[in-house]
Amino acid sequence: MAILREIFYLAAAYLIGSFPTSLIIARLKGIADLTKEGSGNLGATNISRIIGKKFGLITLTVDAAKGFLPVFFVVRLFPPAHFPNFLYFIIIVPVLGHCWSIYIKFKGGKGVATGLGVFLAISPKAVLIALIIFAAILFFSKYVSLASIISAFFMPFLIFYMLKNIYMAAAAATISLIIIYKHSPNIKRLLNGTEHSIKKR
Repeated sequence: MAILREIFYLAAAYLIGSFPTSLIIARLKGIADLTKEGSGNLGATNISRIIGKKFGLITLTVDAAKGFLPVFFVVRLFPPAHFPNFLYFIIIVPVLGHCWSIYIKFKGGKGVATGLGVFLAISPKAVLIALIIFAAILFFSKYVSLASIISAFFMPFLIFYMLKNIYMAAAAATISLIIIYKHSPNIKRLLNGTEHSIKKR
């Protein structure tokens, strides 16, 4: 029964994470295929560029909630010491769902907002520090992608420092690797000087 319950929670967390927020908002605003607009990314930043900051904020909030809600309830329903392996998977599956959504043929966004929600559920203090890092990098570089990548890189270290839990730190590291991997096109554009910058808008 315990295994079936864990499978149910994992499946539910993945399906919640898979909800294609940006795609639905774009279609409601008359954009048939968001992947052909702006940067082509299915996320809050591209929605902000194409439709407006208000809708970008809505996308960010919903995508963060997709990560926050499943993890928040599971971590509080079950003592972490009693289900360390399950804890690892329940933390990463909402991000997997967002990045490879079953609803849109396993396409998706880059996992930043959903990862933010996950981390907020397990360590608000770590998120606060990561947001400070994000804001500082964005202020000096004007690149959202660079700020996201660097913040993601530091997140596993912040989680381990705050919680001293190797499973949560390992899950955070997995999410960070996913986010950085999904930013591969951005990294290439950053290196060749063609990345989108907020100062150009």
